Amino acid sequence: MTTEEIIKIAFDLGNAINESDEVNNLRLQQVEVMKKKEAYDLIMSYQDAKDKLEHKLMDGLMITEQEENHLKELEQQLNDHPDIQSLLKAQEKVDNLMQAVYFAINQAISGSCGGGCDSCGSSCGGC
Repeated sequence: MTTEEIIKIAFDLGNAINESDEVNNLRLQQVEVMKKKEAYDLIMSYQDAKDKLEHKLMDGLMITEQEENHLKELEQQLNDHPDIQSLLKAQEKVDNLMQAVYFAINQAISGSCGGGCDSCGSSCGGC
């Protein structure tokens, strides 16, 4: 099989993932969060605070305890917000799908799952 054929299959796989229930649900959750001003503003505040701290670190500057605490407070507010929780759960499902795809590709390349026959139900052919 040529590199070009493999890339086409990978592109087709990407399209299939893009059409999955997991990705569609994530998009819906993103739209819902963007409609809710409080949730959107909280995400933007968190991202802004996180970016500022990362830039300070990159510039070799010290981060104050107050700055760290502010970021932790924003993070806790994100974790407590029900709309953001729905978004995070949807993102986790997409992440799990991607990990499962990567795992399946690794199985196909290595010829076994590496986790013993219980982890794959002997479908890998390596048992």
